[in-house]
Amino acid sequence: MMDEAIVALLDEEFNLAVHDKPSILFSCDATELLNEYKMKQVLERYTPLVKGKDISVGEIYMAGWFRGPMLGMLYMLSAWNRTLDLSLENIQFQVHEAVYQDRKYVSCGLKLKNADWISGPEDEEEQETWITQSLGDYFAHTVRPIYETIERAGTLKSSMLWGQLPTSLAYGYDRLMDSDECESVKRKAEGNFKLAKELDPALFGRSKNPLAVPFRMTESLQDPNKQVRMKSSCCLYYLVDGGYYCFTCPRMKESERDSRREAYRLEKQEQV
Repeated sequence: MMDEAIVALLDEEFNLAVHDKPSILFSCDATELLNEYKMKQVLERYTPLVKGKDISVGEIYMAGWFRGPMLGMLYMLSAWNRTLDLSLENIQFQVHEAVYQDRKYVSCGLKLKNADWISGPEDEEEQETWITQSLGDYFAHTVRPIYETIERAGTLKSSMLWGQLPTSLAYGYDRLMDSDECESVKRKAEGNFKLAKELDPALFGRSKNPLAVPFRMTESLQDPNKQVRMKSSCCLYYLVDGGYYCFTCPRMKESERDSRREAYRLEKQEQV
């Protein structure tokens, strides 16, 4: 069993919990969501909680439940050569109220029923094989079945759901590499992130690995000398009550992005 410092790290950074979340609105075992009727029920209940104006918002937000655990797994494998049981049988989804900067919002945490460590081999060649297998199992047997059930029960193609992961993968990589983590962990993580993008596309049920996508870049909103990464897929925030197109949304026209830059920089100049 892990100590409380690691428990807190995994919960706060990667949305992986071993304790019940406070202010739970509803929860369900992950395996329940393999049932199409249950999935529809959850989507109908979840979408209004995240202020979605269309059921597709719930579908996209549910796809996002797997981003933190994906990054958490990569970190555990890189820092400790260990992982946790992230099978659907070991996961309970807990939709709960959370607070950020004094504002309440609805989030979803993944609670692990069994939090015993699974350690990898010490031999480097065996280790790479084990890591590849562990990552493949997560995407093939945890994420893919849920995405395919969302596709059957909802309105979006699974390609749109898979499209929510690459931007988070790239962001997580950048954040780790810019952190004060030791160099040995960073070197290991560099290889492990690469392994994730080299996984067999068949594990995802796709013709290409959905994590291995090229990113378009665009001029930053704030700094004309800086380029920022475009999102790999739309997050549908514009279909949330009070929402709008993100600045890096691939659906936004470049003319609108130019207008946003101009308006933002003009406002900043006036504040000086």
